[in-house]
Amino acid sequence: MASRSATRTYATLRAFLEDWHGMLRLGALTLPPGAVDGEAADEMRVDLVIPLAGRVGPLVCQRIQRLPDGTTALRVTEWPPSVLASIEQVLAAVDDLRDWMVSTGRTAVPGSSPPGAEAVAEIEALRGKVKELESRPARVVHVAAPAGAAGGNEGGSRIVVDEEGNRVVERGFIIPEVADTAPALSGELGDRSMRDALMELALARATGLLTIRFADGRLRWGLWQKGGPVGWRAEPIVEDEVFGILLFRASQITRDQLDQSLTLMEENGIRQGEALIELGVLQFAQVVMLLQKQSEFVFQRAIRAHDGAWTFHLLEELPERFVTPPLRVASLLFRALRSHVKDMPAEQLANTLRPWLDQYVYFTDGAQRMLDEMKTNAEESGFFKILGATSYRLRELFSVSNLARSATAGMIWTLAELNLVEFRDTEAGSRSAERVARVLADRLGAVVKGTLFEALDLHWICDAGEVEAAFRKLGNEFSPDNTPRWGEEHRATLQAIHAGMSKSYECLKVDARRREYRAEVMEKITIEHSAELLAKKGEMAFMKENGREARECFSKAVELMPKIPQYQVGLTQARQMS
Repeated sequence: MASRSATRTYATLRAFLEDWHGMLRLGALTLPPGAVDGEAADEMRVDLVIPLAGRVGPLVCQRIQRLPDGTTALRVTEWPPSVLASIEQVLAAVDDLRDWMVSTGRTAVPGSSPPGAEAVAEIEALRGKVKELESRPARVVHVAAPAGAAGGNEGGSRIVVDEEGNRVVERGFIIPEVADTAPALSGELGDRSMRDALMELALARATGLLTIRFADGRLRWGLWQKGGPVGWRAEPIVEDEVFGILLFRASQITRDQLDQSLTLMEENGIRQGEALIELGVLQFAQVVMLLQKQSEFVFQRAIRAHDGAWTFHLLEELPERFVTPPLRVASLLFRALRSHVKDMPAEQLANTLRPWLDQYVYFTDGAQRMLDEMKTNAEESGFFKILGATSYRLRELFSVSNLARSATAGMIWTLAELNLVEFRDTEAGSRSAERVARVLADRLGAVVKGTLFEALDLHWICDAGEVEAAFRKLGNEFSPDNTPRWGEEHRATLQAIHAGMSKSYECLKVDARRREYRAEVMEKITIEHSAELLAKKGEMAFMKENGREARECFSKAVELMPKIPQYQVGLTQARQMS
């Protein structure tokens, strides 16, 4: 049987860019040998796997030809908006990377030269100054857990007086003192314990202190508010996580602006964001956005840590207020796992899901709120809608999913890793009723709104035998007398479905009427071209001495164009051969 789907995988970003700027953007797509399982169908649905974007599609393509080396040439007949949007994001990311490499001297540009030794020394001196200013120890404030907190200023630097009356400027976030209280949650790095805890804290919108103790003695603190981090601190300080260094490396500020901000920080006892606002380099809204990006950068590092232990202490409130909103932990973890599962070997993924294949998949309590907070694309949202509307066994879900099979498997694995789905041996009564109603509604929709072919779940290239088999199967399944399966309350719907299918059957079972109707709903050129392709495939079957395949091809060619003599001759030869 001809394959109607395939995947075009680009191993590198360069390979995709070369293809896109060559022929792909013009609608010409080639599938390498082995990409199609068997012979390609006349109309194909092709997914693209693109670095940075992952799997996108499907593209609706028309087969042009099969080259001698096994390459299949296709013409893209439809570009879904979601695919074009993904490609635009990839191209934009490439442009951003190019600009960054140019601005940071990481690539040669005609007429330019790398910074000299003097400039390099100046940059290193500025970095050292930033590290020295930012690494001043934070004042430790005692905060009972979970009953109350001291402090509560509006953020920014703190000017305090020590025991000797000296004026001290402190820039680091206040770290609550929790040594005398037991953590609410704890675990080891390297397993899924911290990830599970972060999802639990996001669901509970918890406030508190995450402490990570690395095996080499380093410490990292995360300040959590309403379910997500709003600030981080490390001891010793991690230079490339400092706000000013991140901005400088990303070419958001110049060396001169970095130097001026450091001077203001030292003179006025303010944080770098405040200094850059005072200099007019950044607006307040920009600082808030960049601080959130900084927090996300550190969060991604924290969840990848392996050697050490972690604890979380619940607090009623933090010692100070933060201008940045809490990060959406669920969304960040979802994206990280979705990216990870794409690189997971297919066999490993299949083995992980195998124990759940015959179990029903359900969203866990509270999962919907987490999903609502995620930044999902249209395909992901569509999958969540399918999963939430009707109960399916996992093996059934692959056939009804709007995603490709591999993408569906990856999505289920990701949701299971985040504890957003669970698997049950039995189906809840209410979900069973919903599933029945949904199946009947879909079948009625196909009968009422679809073509006569769709009413019987047939391809438009079908013959009398296929019409007979389809009506016998569906007629029994959706018979008004089959109420033990569907329920007496759905008898009227079953009668409407059966009446529509009977009408389709009466028309399509007669050769002349079926062909006349096909000519009404399909373009003449499409019918002729399909018959020609089927005949060519039949000739190839003769060469392979495959009489059964040749008979099927020429039978369909005759079905479409019964007055073409060579198709009739081909069918006669195929029958004699088989």
